[in-house]
Amino acid sequence: MNLYSIPALYCPFPGAIHPMHKEIEAHTNQWILEFQLTPTYEIFSRYKDYRFPLFIARSFPMGDYTDICTWCDFNTLLFMVDDIFDEKDIIKDKESYLTFERQFMEILELNKKCQISRDGPVLAALSDFWRRMLIRTSKTWQFKFISCIKLMFGGLAWQFKHMMSGIKPDFNEYMQIRQYLGAAHLSTDSLEVTGKIFLNENIYEHPMVKKLTEISRNIVCFSNDLFSLSKELDQADKGEYNLVTVLKNKYDISIEEAIHKAALIHDDLVSEFIDLAGRIFIFDDRTNHMLKKYVQALGYQMRGNVDWSTRETTRYPHIYMN
Repeated sequence: MNLYSIPALYCPFPGAIHPMHKEIEAHTNQWILEFQLTPTYEIFSRYKDYRFPLFIARSFPMGDYTDICTWCDFNTLLFMVDDIFDEKDIIKDKESYLTFERQFMEILELNKKCQISRDGPVLAALSDFWRRMLIRTSKTWQFKFISCIKLMFGGLAWQFKHMMSGIKPDFNEYMQIRQYLGAAHLSTDSLEVTGKIFLNENIYEHPMVKKLTEISRNIVCFSNDLFSLSKELDQADKGEYNLVTVLKNKYDISIEEAIHKAALIHDDLVSEFIDLAGRIFIFDDRTNHMLKKYVQALGYQMRGNVDWSTRETTRYPHIYMN
């Protein structure tokens, strides 16, 4: 594997970590074992070294312990499913993709209860996550979450279609859809539960707030593209769905030049986020107060991704130019 040098990214947001991060990490590691998500101890040790719970603890430092444990389990499951698809080549055709999507959505929309012995570890673990979430969340949030999952599958369907047809992703398309490929929209839209942030939907849909949210998602996704580049280029098809390779193909430049361009795009988005964040407090006092918490929470997500990726996980081999 070639290790690429990633320039230091502009990320001036303050970081934090959940005060119970050790307990969250212990909980999720035990949950992985309970649902038999790793077939061998060697694979379990690998995921333990990835330290996904610290990513969640840094991204959502203000959440309730119970809710963060549940959210951490779900995000870890998404990471593991992504790896299963990449490494075992389970999704070979349209039919197998649609079958998995249908099984996934049946759990969320029909509250289907799954068991390891009958349905396998992944669906059983997802069923457990959803059972716990139903107890702790409102109907409105549950509907929003399911809508986000549909957007995620829409992004995956776009990627799957391109992979099956051998078409490389277009730059403009990629810029629009990346937030759903990385499920960054799930993180921002979880904050009622994971960050105790309560805003009316019309505030989220206000053009300035909506744009701020999308910028923050892309910042997380594009920094992840840089950190995961070496890993993804080891996977022939997966490497095409990375901002660096999309830029390389668009401009016919070297990987090193594309890394530099991707870092500049990231840094420009951070500057745009900071500028816009200073101009969105145009509502009543209560809403503005909650918006300040929302902006801070988005900052934790952006900062947490950089700190975890560069300091705490073995998942993304790279050289970070501090």
